[in-house]
Amino acid sequence: MGSVTKSERLDKATGKKIAVFRAYVRRAGVSKSKVFETATAAKAWLRESEHGGALSAAAAAARGTLSAVVENFVQAPAIRGTKYWTAGHLDFWKAQLGYMKISEISRGDINAAAATLQNKAAEHTTYAGPGSLTTKITPATVNRYLASLSSVLNFAMDREIIDTHPMKGGKVKKLKEGGGRTRILTSDEEGRLMDAAKASSWHMLPLFIRVCLTTAARKSEVLNLRWQQIHLEDSIAVLGKTKNGRPRALPLVGDVRASLEAAAKVKPLTGDFVFFDPKHPERPKDVDSVWKTCRAAAGLLNDREDRLDRVVLHTTRHTGVTKMLKGGANLAQAAAVSGHQTLAMLKRYEHLAASDAVALAEKHLSGT
Repeated sequence: MGSVTKSERLDKATGKKIAVFRAYVRRAGVSKSKVFETATAAKAWLRESEHGGALSAAAAAARGTLSAVVENFVQAPAIRGTKYWTAGHLDFWKAQLGYMKISEISRGDINAAAATLQNKAAEHTTYAGPGSLTTKITPATVNRYLASLSSVLNFAMDREIIDTHPMKGGKVKKLKEGGGRTRILTSDEEGRLMDAAKASSWHMLPLFIRVCLTTAARKSEVLNLRWQQIHLEDSIAVLGKTKNGRPRALPLVGDVRASLEAAAKVKPLTGDFVFFDPKHPERPKDVDSVWKTCRAAAGLLNDREDRLDRVVLHTTRHTGVTKMLKGGANLAQAAAVSGHQTLAMLKRYEHLAASDAVALAEKHLSGT
């Protein structure tokens, strides 16, 4: 049985929405799909797949190893329970368990792999690619890896590839997560940071910080912005591929758009990065040194005893999300801007806006 569905996606080059057609065929509990630019091409592929041996081969592969199921999973339409996953997480599970038949993977196998994961070094994104840190990944990150695997297994259950989910019913327990960083910037602290940034040796630092604050984007997303992604006429910057592997549009508020217009007039002839390294225009700026100097000048370098309560660049993301929630945005609206993949990831920000609720109660509900 097959079908063709029409949807829209964001064109990475133009930032415009375009129509696409996904052909979807299923046989013996296994699915196969492919996206086309025209309905005619989608229907032609559908006829070929339904009458050829391609789907039978896919079915045989899916009934085999975890790696085969993962390959089908990433190409198939999303179903309930498979919303969260990232390519890096799935690469880990393929490396650990990919050779095993998916029907034979047990909770013991998953727990053993998760134990290996807990000793994995944390990574950070650099221009040259991912780099390892001296610290180990956090329990929260381990749980995200487990969530990605669970999504694949939910997919296998839905396609009747497996009869039981080895992670359900508490068979694989999530790790207890810490509270994480909760620091947000006050208006005064934002002002001090911007004043210090204007005195920086890197003239683009004020704009860089403003983009971080007004988009709630990740450091890597802002640093890797290219001019071809900037659409000043629409007041957006289009991210073709984010940490979660999905495109997203960043809003460009008035002063940021004006600053970008000015920066575009003096951009270097070589390289396309918005926040480029002046000595090497073909690559983005390493901001760690100028950011540290800026924090120190603003009195925000190691200003609190608890390391998790100090200002870091990611604090701008926390601040942006919290401001949206305080301003009346709901979780779904905030996620559309920040790029959080699940609403559950935004839940921890709700308590940061609790003081507003207290103030409202004091003002409107405390009277007898």
